[in-house]
Amino acid sequence: WATARSPASSMAAKIALLLAACLAVALALPMSDDPCAPCTPILDNHTDIEPVPGARATVEIIPNYGTCSVLYRGYRWYVSWGDGVSSYKDTDALMPEQAQYTYQAPGKYNITVGYCAHPKDCCDSCSYMWQVITVV
Repeated sequence: WATARSPASSMAAKIALLLAACLAVALALPMSDDPCAPCTPILDNHTDIEPVPGARATVEIIPNYGTCSVLYRGYRWYVSWGDGVSSYKDTDALMPEQAQYTYQAPGKYNITVGYCAHPKDCCDSCSYMWQVITVV
């Protein structure tokens, strides 16, 4: 889990990481003409976003390969909790995930869930789901 990432120390380092990541994806799994969008996983209709007593929310993320090969590696899921806070996790394999969050105050929150092909420091190709919930 992480809620923020620190940038690389210099522009040259950022460019080198970006180029290396894109090149590695393009060489390892040429599933598309665009190395920054090799494929797109989808969120299964069993993905669930719901409030939990105690001003909390839970998300059950159920991904599907979509246009990704079963051999593809490099995914990221994230949840925007609707109050300015986001959670994410990078993973090599496509797998179900669960996330929970406690709000500072009761209210209505628009939660967005994304599951992405994430070719490291390049760009993401994602599917999204969102729902407004009321927490008490």
